[in-house]
Amino acid sequence: MTLQAVHAQTYPSKTVTLVVASAPGGPSDILARLLGERLRERYGQPFVVENRGGAGGNVGTASVARAAADGHTLLVTVDAPIVVNPALYEKMPYDPIKDLQGVAMIGDGGDVVLAVAASSPAKSTQELIDLMRKDPSQANYVSSGNGFPSHIISEVFKREAKFDAVHIPAKGAGAAMQEFLSGRMSFNFPPVSLAAPMARSGKIRLLAIPASKRNGLIPEVPTFAEIGLPSITVASYWITTFAPRGTPKAIVDSLNAEIRRIAKTADYKTLLERQGLTPSELTPDEIDARVKKDLAYWQSTIKPLGIRAD
Repeated sequence: MTLQAVHAQTYPSKTVTLVVASAPGGPSDILARLLGERLRERYGQPFVVENRGGAGGNVGTASVARAAADGHTLLVTVDAPIVVNPALYEKMPYDPIKDLQGVAMIGDGGDVVLAVAASSPAKSTQELIDLMRKDPSQANYVSSGNGFPSHIISEVFKREAKFDAVHIPAKGAGAAMQEFLSGRMSFNFPPVSLAAPMARSGKIRLLAIPASKRNGLIPEVPTFAEIGLPSITVASYWITTFAPRGTPKAIVDSLNAEIRRIAKTADYKTLLERQGLTPSELTPDEIDARVKKDLAYWQSTIKPLGIRAD
């Protein structure tokens, strides 16, 4: 029997910690808790969630990067700490390629959408652009925070549509939406999962989505390419589990197969759909390739904008 097979047969030998690199209540936290329950049922050991937010996810991610590579400490995170932060922070406490190994992508395909308040006179993206150009002194937007994807795509929108607006950073997507609903903001790029129910209730109006195709939660909303602005696009986000680099392949492969199975069960798919996500079939090697691709995308997008983390 190979050493890899021995690792697989004896894993896990104790409690497994699922580190969520954000505060409780967010998408990765909600998905991690159900995932932990399902993995406990499969492996017979507790899988407990530990929230370690801070520095845009860098704190929790770094703790996993430094952990023992034995499969007993795993990371559950949205893409930002892995592929966005390296372009925002001058010094990173980990290398996402050298220090972390992709395990299983829980959900893929999360999008943001351009939104205005229901009271806004802008009924289309072009009308919004015209309003911004007409009175720049009154133009502003709220984002989930400095360096967050909603901030970055807003700056891309400003640059490509040739207007100016003041950035008002909030502390997370939920706080940004609350500020947006106050009526003091010209526009916002909230997650589709958050924006769709708000639009259905008549609180906000959705104008365009910066993605390669329309989103199933809001199929009536056109892409920017469809309205003649193809350069306004952003990589969709994902939620993925990672392990410290060097974790035995047999453990990684076992977790990958089990998490992929869980992500396709009815209750888990329902949770994913609420976040605008779909299950992913990526292997660990394919996840690592996706990380490299998205790292290159965010570097090329963020650097020209001159955005830096606080």
